[in-house]
Amino acid sequence: MTRADDILRRASIATRFNAAEGYNAAAHIQRRCVTALMEHIQTEMAEHAPASILEFGCGTGFLTARLAGHFPQANLLASDLAPGMITRARQHLSDENIRFHVMDAEHPDVSGPFDLIASSLCLQWFSSRAEGLHRLCDLLAPQGRLMVTTLLQGSLDEWKQACLAENAPCGVPDYPPISTVKAEWPGGGVGSWDVLTLRDPVGSAREFLRGLRQIGASLPRQDGTPASIGALRRAMRHFDRTSSEVTYQVGIGTFVKTGRTKT
Repeated sequence: MTRADDILRRASIATRFNAAEGYNAAAHIQRRCVTALMEHIQTEMAEHAPASILEFGCGTGFLTARLAGHFPQANLLASDLAPGMITRARQHLSDENIRFHVMDAEHPDVSGPFDLIASSLCLQWFSSRAEGLHRLCDLLAPQGRLMVTTLLQGSLDEWKQACLAENAPCGVPDYPPISTVKAEWPGGGVGSWDVLTLRDPVGSAREFLRGLRQIGASLPRQDGTPASIGALRRAMRHFDRTSSEVTYQVGIGTFVKTGRTKT
């Protein structure tokens, strides 16, 4: 992917999330992932509460609110690629210790060091996780933690299988296996991953696809030809016959920096 293509891809992602007015109503899995991540953060940081926190991909502020509530003395900088998400987060959160910043987390433009860098379900949007993780971990203080959730191989497989069975365009990304993300941690620290399986009940394929649109994660548009539209409808009917839920394989990653702060 060229730099120009990557810029266009990021602009497209920001546009979709800017338009996600129904995000809070549809973000069931997002809330569950935040709860799981916060449990890990509270355990990991129990004996060394962070004084400075960077959150990337803050969305409308699910994790932001939990971080601010659990670490009220910390300076918290919440960032997102989409200005619309930052606006919604500001409307819901008024803690004076929270600052907001529009930022591409894969190319962070802030200065550390941070004792904690956290994010839920943002990493899967990176074009290069390894490079993005390297840049973010450079912002950690010694013994600082980066703690994230991301989607792994096996997520949304019910929809992928329905599309495969009907030869329909799917649009679901090829999420990485756990072995791949384990190998992508940078040097200068120790990283680990846990895997959590979540299942989200859905009444129909239409409900599932509508939910993706509401949270800004809509699949690519079909080309509009009768063949494409017909294949999509067949895939939706196949899904309705065979599935009543969608599976999410969620990786919960923790990186502890052991080296010195980058100068």
